[in-house]
Amino acid sequence: MVIKKDTKDVLTPAEIKEIKKHLLELKEDAARRLQNTKSMDMPEAEVGDPIDDASKSLDKEILFELTSNAHNTIEQIEAALRKMDKGIYGTCEYCRKPIGKKRMKALPFARYCINCQHINEHHRG
Repeated sequence: MVIKKDTKDVLTPAEIKEIKKHLLELKEDAARRLQNTKSMDMPEAEVGDPIDDASKSLDKEILFELTSNAHNTIEQIEAALRKMDKGIYGTCEYCRKPIGKKRMKALPFARYCINCQHINEHHRG
């Protein structure tokens, strides 16, 4: 008896190539945002009152968050590109089943299928 593997959710080489192009564009955009964030000047007030200090602190937190998000995005994209090179792109890291095409196209650096993602979020929550 031959069991046919359901291939409707397996990405084709052409789809992977298209997603790779998109990932590289996303990586370039994130790197550009990171560079722009790093080049922002944080002027130091000569005389600051508590409101100025709070505003500066908030500005620094926002810049840190933007930088952190850009770094995380770049890391996720690079991980997805490495998976492409290894031929395992689009495979759930937990159950090893194909991640749905719609999910991979919407979130090209997804690590888990939707079921495993829900389980992961439920255990963390």
